[in-house]
Amino acid sequence: MRPTSGVLLALLVGAASRAEETPAASGVALGEFTRSHPFGLIMMPSEGGAPLSFESSELHDLAGSWGEPFRALMVMPGVSHIVSGASLPVVRGAAPSSTGFYLDGVRVPQLYHLWVGPSTVHPGLVSGLDFYRGPAPARFGRELGGTVDARLIAPSTDTVFAVGSIDLFNVGVLTQVPLRSTGTEVTLAGRFAYTPWIAASVINGLRGPSSPDLVLGLFDYQARVTQAVGRGSLRLLALGSSDDAGLSGTGDVVRLGTAFHRVDLRLTHPLGVGHAEAAVTWGQDTLGANGGGEASRVTVGLSERTLGARLAWHTALSRQLVVAAGADVERRLTHVDQSTTFRPGEAGDPARPTATTSVLQSLARATFAGAYAQASWTQSRWRLTPSLRVDGYLLAPELNRVVVEPRLHARAALSETVALRLGAGLLHQPPAHLLDAPGVEAAAARLGLQRAFQLEAGADMRGAAGFTFRADVFVHPSVRTVELDVLSFDLLADDPAARGQLRTAEGYGYGVELMARRRLWNRWSLLASYTFQRRTLSTRVERRDDTGRVVGVETLPLASALEQQHVLNAAVTVKLPWGLTVGTTLHYNTGAPETGSLLFSSTQREGVDPEKGTARWVPADRDQVARLPGYFRVDGRVSKTGLLGPLEVEAWLDVFNLSLTREVFRYSYGTEKGQLVRKPFGLPPVTLPSLGVQARY
Repeated sequence: MRPTSGVLLALLVGAASRAEETPAASGVALGEFTRSHPFGLIMMPSEGGAPLSFESSELHDLAGSWGEPFRALMVMPGVSHIVSGASLPVVRGAAPSSTGFYLDGVRVPQLYHLWVGPSTVHPGLVSGLDFYRGPAPARFGRELGGTVDARLIAPSTDTVFAVGSIDLFNVGVLTQVPLRSTGTEVTLAGRFAYTPWIAASVINGLRGPSSPDLVLGLFDYQARVTQAVGRGSLRLLALGSSDDAGLSGTGDVVRLGTAFHRVDLRLTHPLGVGHAEAAVTWGQDTLGANGGGEASRVTVGLSERTLGARLAWHTALSRQLVVAAGADVERRLTHVDQSTTFRPGEAGDPARPTATTSVLQSLARATFAGAYAQASWTQSRWRLTPSLRVDGYLLAPELNRVVVEPRLHARAALSETVALRLGAGLLHQPPAHLLDAPGVEAAAARLGLQRAFQLEAGADMRGAAGFTFRADVFVHPSVRTVELDVLSFDLLADDPAARGQLRTAEGYGYGVELMARRRLWNRWSLLASYTFQRRTLSTRVERRDDTGRVVGVETLPLASALEQQHVLNAAVTVKLPWGLTVGTTLHYNTGAPETGSLLFSSTQREGVDPEKGTARWVPADRDQVARLPGYFRVDGRVSKTGLLGPLEVEAWLDVFNLSLTREVFRYSYGTEKGQLVRKPFGLPPVTLPSLGVQARY
């Protein structure tokens, strides 16, 4: 079972992660390593790491998050974004796909619909989350970014529980049904995006018969069945998501579809003097795209099937010593299917032939396996948690590698209100793309592994009136980083070793993170964070003269394309009489380098046309690029809760970018009346309201 941070923080005094914890004594009784569970008493291990731990109730009313706990990560320290509104966390400068998201031990491969839409997990299903920004506990591996471990709501043991909701975009339902006669509990949840489906239907009805049809469909589902087995429990968890958007039919079309499915069967049961867990997971991910016109069309599909298993065991050997060990293995099979349809001849000629070519190619057959062991020793006000993880990467014939990852976490309580922390670890991961896509991580392993050290030191302090404060300093030296091209996955390179070397860079990241937190106390709460961060990579710089001709090349340590040096967030929520709740979130970040990568434009400077002698734009040297402008945003939320017979009803209005501010991430470089002109990209301010109603029974 998932170890909770409440057990860890009960070992020492002054943890700021939870305002309600009590001072620890000189030792910890064995009973403090357990928690009650509807299907038995479960032993919980003490593990390293110092996560930011939140209950969903604390994040529910956060303005701009639409009531989704995962979106609240964007106001946490150490987190920046690529484009505002796309809740893809850039944790300490790492690409979003380098951060792992787990739901009760099962990794969620795609957290948002079409990567930027609503969450693919019903928000009511999540009871809380633990967020690791530095070296995570040893049971997590193969990730260089952050780790988010989400907790499911507890099974209902006596009454039926149901929640229904509808907003401007989704309709959703969640229900829990206990079967006391058999010791079984069933939880079902899901959401369907009805607005895009209705809009597509209306638009298609107004189009002519020869026009392509608009397709917009998004839905997700989750199901859990928990069965008591002696002193343990058997849990079956299934979840999935499907997205389909674009134009289909005749004429010029373009269409994109994504889907994933996971089925996880887990048994937890006492074993010897400890507690054991055994699980098996099946998964399938797909990504498909097609486009073209009447003359030719191209269809490309990525698919990945996974089969994995994991084992874990932990126990408290004494009042001071807790040990844990485990192993996991995952087999990934990835294929790419590409087909082209070509119709030579005159357009509109029904007799012209149709030629089709199709290629189904194995992209990767990879096996990832790992094992870990750790011990947590507590003495008086100290806790020391050394651990060791060993991972094997097999991608025949390109890669057969075993890596060893030592990790260490320590904590010391200086007083009843102040504690110090230390974390260090060596981590590896296959090259990661900007966004998760089926098979990319497994296939990109042929380019070699990334490697980085993660070092962090921090302090927690409990203040008056319910305030807690947290400060962290981190240094992340990157021994080897492989940056994949956004427009080319580099997966089918003829010489993967040479391509991997071309993408390889060394660098480092460092920064300071501050957080002030006040849980709901005297009817108001606060969550504020500030992050200063730098991330540099060795970068190839082309020197150009005033005509734009390359005259030299050198390699320099330069800021990465994802670096936002300063990020500030402040979220305030106030409970008013008559069931009213109001809140606002303020956000500010400095701009990233205008490097020409991702969605950004590339900085241009004034040059000379070598033939005409007139002024023209030429690319600026990479170390001379400008930074995009800073961005400030205000979100707002108001909700009303009341009773309607047996139902508890909540109505809310949540507005993202209530301030109507505009984020600049591109510039256009041109000429007007013979003068060089630089203009911001012409997107209007992106403001997204969410108006909805939720009823609980």
